[in-house]
Amino acid sequence: MGVKVEINRALKKGSREVFQQVFDEYYEMLLHISMQYLSEEDAKEAVQEAFLKLWENRKQVKEDANIRNFLFTIVKNNCLNMIKRQQVALKNKAPLMWIEMHYEYEAIAKLDYTNLEFEELKERVENAVERLPGQCKTVFMLSRYRHLKNSEIALELGVTEKTVEAHITKALKILRHDLKDYLPILIALNFLS
Repeated sequence: MGVKVEINRALKKGSREVFQQVFDEYYEMLLHISMQYLSEEDAKEAVQEAFLKLWENRKQVKEDANIRNFLFTIVKNNCLNMIKRQQVALKNKAPLMWIEMHYEYEAIAKLDYTNLEFEELKERVENAVERLPGQCKTVFMLSRYRHLKNSEIALELGVTEKTVEAHITKALKILRHDLKDYLPILIALNFLS
């Protein structure tokens, strides 16, 4: 009888010691893989959910099952699901920001921008944000669209808060230059402050 069969049998019987051995053997590898796609916090959650699923389904483990492949498949699916949820959340949050900006825009229309159509402003801002350099754009979007604090952005991206501050400063400088004709209204909307 092979080691894999012994491990699978012990796991099936509910051996916490064997489960801990499996956890110790694969956790770091699975976390490393997950962190290629997710923040450290989300990656840990994806991996922990995989081990939880293994424990919950231990009685169905076959003697010849490959536990590593089982865990890897679950972690991969967890990562994909988290990424999809994040994309949907970001996609859904951005339009809300624009609706909120629209109402604020109407409230401050007395700034002599009555001829400026809101859709034109929205399009100009979106184009300017899209042209920001990679990490700078990511940090700015997390700050303005998801309303994350600098510390939360730093944690999610695995960088320092100083790096986040530098990216936001750079983004604001670029956007103020690119959108200089609209500065009073964008500042009033609290978008470039």
